[in-house]
Amino acid sequence: HGDMMGEHAMQCKGGVFYDCLTRVPLIVSWPGHIPAGHVDDSMVNLVDVMPTLLELQGLPQPRTMHGQPLPTVTSAAARDATFSEYGAGGPPFTPADLEALPRPWGRKTLIQSLRHREAAGRRKMVRTRHWKYIHDPLGDKDELYDLRADPWELSNVIDDPTHASTVADLRLRLADWMIATEDAQPVPLP
Repeated sequence: HGDMMGEHAMQCKGGVFYDCLTRVPLIVSWPGHIPAGHVDDSMVNLVDVMPTLLELQGLPQPRTMHGQPLPTVTSAAARDATFSEYGAGGPPFTPADLEALPRPWGRKTLIQSLRHREAAGRRKMVRTRHWKYIHDPLGDKDELYDLRADPWELSNVIDDPTHASTVADLRLRLADWMIATEDAQPVPLP
């Protein structure tokens, strides 16, 4: 997934949440439990695979493990949104930190990573069936895509006042997810 073969004028991936990168097909075979040819369009995250396997084995999910069991094969309720994040975050490095790194790889790698804006904060995304909201703590502005009208995500409609309530709802969902996953940096609330 995510080859970025010219989509959005990009040749390599990283730091973006376009569906061509974030929508990953999941194919499961479980004879006697899932009918052959069954297609399920549930909204899931890849972190949901392990909680699913644990539930199917009757094992508890550790409190520190994110994700929820897949609704297709468990008793879990279907979700109406998925989430993603990108970037390292954390405190910035100083020249003294650079001097302390082993040479040559540690220093070179860090210097290269400092060039990327995601090193200073994680970009985050919430996607429903019809909307995608992206919060970029270092960007000029956040992004909002109406996936019904713009499935290729070409027009950022974050500044359209008719979508203000959608932005507010998605920001709250993202904030709730960040709290649930113990992320300490909040998004701007309405």
